[in-house]
Amino acid sequence: MSTNGNLIGHRSRTIASEIDNFLNDIQRDHGLSQNTITSYRCDLRTAAAAITKPIEAIATADIQAFLEGRDEQPGTTNRRIASLGRFFRWSVDQNYTLYNPIDQIGARYHPEHRPQPIASEAERRALDAAIATSPQPYRLIFTLLREIGVRTDEVLNLNLSDVILEPGREILLVHDSKSGTKRMVVLTPDAMPRSLRGLRSWLRDIGEGLPADTPLFRSSRGNRASYDTLHRRWVQVCKQARLVDTIDGREVPRYTLHHLRHTAAAELIAFYPEQVVRRILGHRDPRSTRRYTEIIRSNSTTAVRREQQAS
Repeated sequence: MSTNGNLIGHRSRTIASEIDNFLNDIQRDHGLSQNTITSYRCDLRTAAAAITKPIEAIATADIQAFLEGRDEQPGTTNRRIASLGRFFRWSVDQNYTLYNPIDQIGARYHPEHRPQPIASEAERRALDAAIATSPQPYRLIFTLLREIGVRTDEVLNLNLSDVILEPGREILLVHDSKSGTKRMVVLTPDAMPRSLRGLRSWLRDIGEGLPADTPLFRSSRGNRASYDTLHRRWVQVCKQARLVDTIDGREVPRYTLHHLRHTAAAELIAFYPEQVVRRILGHRDPRSTRRYTEIIRSNSTTAVRREQQAS
């Protein structure tokens, strides 16, 4: 571990400036997998973009404001809490700060709730039309979220080597953001035609000869595309689709990026058996996938009753 830190007379250390030092130390000392390191890096970069104070000046309130401002699922929030908690424990060990601000923050709990796919066909069509006019690479990112149902972090962490488009063997190798393992998602032209076409076109556009670990989606600066930029693009998509609501005087998208995952899952259930959809989505608990089957059955029953009442 580094030992040259103290709270007096040092250069201003921030989360951003210390990410590499932290990751190098914990990988050397604990032998963590590359997937775990990648997950830590993603979470810390996201936090660093929002919290730019020196490490010793970061308070619990700063972390709370960052987490609450992102409007993410409890599982994603809990992962960010864990990543920041480990970073600040390391910072305390290095004498960069006196205490860990994460110690006062509790985990978020998953409420028992049904998935929330976008129910209105008109709204789904409006979103699809707005996504189709988005600039690249965001058009393809939104398409993958909308049609395959992978998680946002999983799409942003894809590398060139994770895309296999051999005829008859079209596959995405997805780094599961929850389990840290890699799962294989088979791309089929019946359920995922826009994703397949988009990936083929994207790989042609970016050309050959790049290293296998090159991020599949990069910003204009050449860095891996970030969640914050993706979210800003999503706000524009929702505005174009006229799916924004005014809350406390400001426009708020009616749907989050996670709604795309729910919507894709509900549509995939119509194509594949439940166990196949479970593998595509990366659900560890089969009950998570079964909820989508229940939604489809419930909607079908409601539709039949309406037809009977109308006849």
